[in-house]
Amino acid sequence: MNPFIESLLVFTGIHIIAAMSFYMPFKTGQVSLGQAGFMGVGAYAAGVITVKFGLPYPVGLIFAGLFSGLIGICVGFPALRIRGIYLLLLTLGFAQIVQVIALTWDYTGAHDGFQGIPYQENTVWYVYGTIIILILFFSRLENSSLGRAMVSIHEDEEAAEVMGIDVVRIKLLAFGLGAVMAGVAGAMFAHYTTYVDSRSFGILLGVEILMFCVVGGVTTYWGPILGAAFLSLLPEGLRTLRDLMELIPLAVTDAIPKGNEIYEWLYELLDFENEKRLIVYGAILIIMMIIRPQGLLTNKTVRQLMFWKRPSRDA
Repeated sequence: MNPFIESLLVFTGIHIIAAMSFYMPFKTGQVSLGQAGFMGVGAYAAGVITVKFGLPYPVGLIFAGLFSGLIGICVGFPALRIRGIYLLLLTLGFAQIVQVIALTWDYTGAHDGFQGIPYQENTVWYVYGTIIILILFFSRLENSSLGRAMVSIHEDEEAAEVMGIDVVRIKLLAFGLGAVMAGVAGAMFAHYTTYVDSRSFGILLGVEILMFCVVGGVTTYWGPILGAAFLSLLPEGLRTLRDLMELIPLAVTDAIPKGNEIYEWLYELLDFENEKRLIVYGAILIIMMIIRPQGLLTNKTVRQLMFWKRPSRDA
């Protein structure tokens, strides 16, 4: 496989897993900005297992997921009593704590970063194998009693508790499972890049994960998948469009009034790197909130796509 295509597929897949990790606690009404922190926990945990203890990559993945899940449950306990903006601040604080620990922990390189993590050449297969497993998991969860209990907690937590649903246990389970998914995504990232530091899983990554879900829609698990894929591939699409603009003959822009000024403006606008990416993300978010606040996909849209049939010729 072409190395560029492979890296694009790997990072897109990791973003999809991270977005699904956000959707898991959100299904019970918990909005978390700490998924980047859980990714960091998983990345460092997998690195320690494979580098410091010499264990194989699959063991590192499993340990990263379980350890991140355990940390997620610990963070989930204080999150049970708060909601809304306070929950966002708590999970944001957790992500910052992880970043500070990574910056100061000499065991994993501190400010120099964790180096020498073994490269995993089959990461793309691990990533998309995990995505398939998660899709199957969420498809079964949607129609299960547990899934319906999660939806009821999201809609009205007090009413769900009155109906006999164990709200505490289910919310902790959702938070822990979301942390497991994020930890696995972080572990795959670490073993593909072979290097992580405190900046790899900062607040900007947490905001990006939130963007994936908001743009895709959070009423169905297909929404975060679509949103992560769309926003991850968008920079490459705009970069391709920018390269195609270079093929426009100079005579064409000269023939249009103010054509050269318009060309230069568009060319700079499509420079979708670094901080400019966040500016465009912000613009997309504003447009989405105005045009389609429910996201690109909703439960109704998915049902229409799944059960749509072409009309017969007799109709």
